[in-house]
Amino acid sequence: MSEHSKERATDRAERHLIEGIVSGAFPPNTDLPGERTLSKDLDIARPALREAMQRLSRDGWLDIQQGKPTRIRDYLQDGNLNILAGLLKADPDLVPNLVPDLLEMWQLLAPQYTSSSVRRAPGLILDLLESFSRLPDEAEEYARSMWKLHHMLIAYCDNLVYGLIFNTFKDFYHQLATYYYANPEHREAARNLWAAMIPNIEALDTETASRQVYSFISSTTEFWKNITFEQYQKEVLDDSRQLEDKVEKKKKKKKK
Repeated sequence: MSEHSKERATDRAERHLIEGIVSGAFPPNTDLPGERTLSKDLDIARPALREAMQRLSRDGWLDIQQGKPTRIRDYLQDGNLNILAGLLKADPDLVPNLVPDLLEMWQLLAPQYTSSSVRRAPGLILDLLESFSRLPDEAEEYARSMWKLHHMLIAYCDNLVYGLIFNTFKDFYHQLATYYYANPEHREAARNLWAAMIPNIEALDTETASRQVYSFISSTTEFWKNITFEQYQKEVLDDSRQLEDKVEKKKKKKKK
């Protein structure tokens, strides 16, 4: 079995286990079925299943102790930020509630790291913003570029924890942001933000630059508050699955 195949099997096992826990098939504070039973029920090899269980143990889903049955933990009380990432992958019904909550957190943190980074690394931020003027008018490019901007702002602020928080949701961000920037008005708003930030960064006006970033995220939050689950499932989840299928087919053709 190739490393790629093993990883995919582990991811599949992890997803199935999370789905079982969230759906109540494996309730919190009960014992998880044994490896042999799970391997048969999920149709996943035991090494991949074991690795997935170790991941879930690290994230706070499971309590694994040698010689004892694996215990399902109260994940919302005992888990870490990776619990949120797992919930988003396993139970899309939670997305309409969680996305605005995540954006609200982003609104609270963004002014802090923006202000700090504008003071500490204005030249680097300006170089990045000016490079965006040559950006192709495509949703994926805008999604990647906005992530680059916030990644830089976080990298040069004086709080290392911010980066750990946001990296947890990197893949999920790109999925949502690509959908968001498919709208030409949203791409225009991003261009306006980048252009408006430049003179304020040049003047080291940290307060105004921070306020501009906050306002942009606020408008993004309002958009996602008005997205129904049906829209999200049809326009985001289904499209991303089709894209994954295309990428996988291309990889298989290359191998041949």
